[in-house]
Amino acid sequence: MCASYGLQVTADELHDAFGTLDERGSAPALAEWLQQHAEKPVKPTGVHALNLNPIVREREREGEHRRTIDLAWWKLWVGGEPAKFPAINARVEKLLSSGAWSGPTKSRRALVPVTSYLEKGRSFELPEGLFALAGIYNVTQRPDDTWMVSYAIVTRPAVPNVTEIHDRMPLIVRPELYDEWLDPTRVGDQGLIDEVLAASDDPSRRLEVV
Repeated sequence: MCASYGLQVTADELHDAFGTLDERGSAPALAEWLQQHAEKPVKPTGVHALNLNPIVREREREGEHRRTIDLAWWKLWVGGEPAKFPAINARVEKLLSSGAWSGPTKSRRALVPVTSYLEKGRSFELPEGLFALAGIYNVTQRPDDTWMVSYAIVTRPAVPNVTEIHDRMPLIVRPELYDEWLDPTRVGDQGLIDEVLAASDDPSRRLEVV
């Protein structure tokens, strides 16, 4: 489960950590977002909270890969609108069996940068500060012809040091697997999921509860 998280960093720290392009068009929006959320947690997007949050994604164009930070709606859109079921989190066990999750898992995977995630009044943090959660995303053209990026955070069964708070937790992606998880030409199959899940055990056990 993950229903809110923190992201207190600078834009330069984000670009350095994820190797993303610092695009002029999106830079002011990212800077404004980071300033607004400097002291408050990130909440899901909805009717009363229309916040769009930074995610890292990679696209292939003419044989070249383009990795960017984009602002996205935190609740996966399905069929051209926000899902009519809980869709802020996607269980790792159902990524390939669920109709809503399988398409994005195969070719539209993202990283959600965080400095903490929050659960039942507790803040879970890593000593290194900034880390990444696994995400999946969709891109939808809205009636006004604008494009909306939406995402869900992938969750896994909690490791022992977290289970006393909750039996689920976000799936942490280790830096050495960022490239594979983001690669749009790498089909998201069970092998990739198992690799990221196994590698997440170490950082998950190192989480500090604040």
